[in-house]
Amino acid sequence: MGAYVLPNLRRLVRIPVLFLHVMLGVVVILACVAIDRLLQKPLHGGLGRRAQAFWCHSICRLLGVRIRHAGERIADPPVLLAANHVSWLDILVISADHPVSFLSKEEVRRWPGIGFVATCLGTLYVQRGNPRAAPKVVADMVERLHLPDRVAFFPEGTTTRGMDLLPLKHRLFQAAVDAKVPVQPLLLRYLNPDGSVNCRTPFVDNQNLIAQVIRLAGEPRVEARLIAGDTLSSIGHDRASLRDVVERHMRDMLLSQNGHKVAIE
Repeated sequence: MGAYVLPNLRRLVRIPVLFLHVMLGVVVILACVAIDRLLQKPLHGGLGRRAQAFWCHSICRLLGVRIRHAGERIADPPVLLAANHVSWLDILVISADHPVSFLSKEEVRRWPGIGFVATCLGTLYVQRGNPRAAPKVVADMVERLHLPDRVAFFPEGTTTRGMDLLPLKHRLFQAAVDAKVPVQPLLLRYLNPDGSVNCRTPFVDNQNLIAQVIRLAGEPRVEARLIAGDTLSSIGHDRASLRDVVERHMRDMLLSQNGHKVAIE
């Protein structure tokens, strides 16, 4: 009985608080960004970034997600961060402790409230499935790297269950080559308290976002493990060879982590 009652009790408490927190966070972050612009603060250098970090941390905690860092230290900017993609939580987990400009799908720009916040916080956008959009996106990434800034993207191009790595797409690695900045691979893992891989966190198979949030809200606790790999130079590489080096490192990182058992749902 407890297996059904406790998750529903968690949802009953967490979901209303989460809804209010998201709505209030949108208003507060936008107000802070407006103040930053009046004071001519740099991107990620004012109240907006502080509000974003608090918002990301608190949303994770409200859902029972605790963030743990492992591996190397995330490099100072300018750096291109290449991460595997498991869940919508990935962006919260990365940006909770590190100011980052994300590359996101164009649809996010149109999400009510959230899209405007993402844009104000420096998110760049790409039209998925449109190879002719790549040069403009690469130019935007290079410009942001020259600020200097950290720019993060998900070169798999879609989410997975986190147990394997899809072949990385090479086109956007051109930004690191053009900007002459290093690439640092990131690996995201979502684990249960017993160390098994959490199967409810991945946002895959055309799931409904609201249904997935409700499902995740019933979890007792999830560890979001953010593992940073070695910083890899882009000098002497074209985008394809740089992709190959990064993918090899990411696969090695994943292999070292795959001793974690998979929970049976």
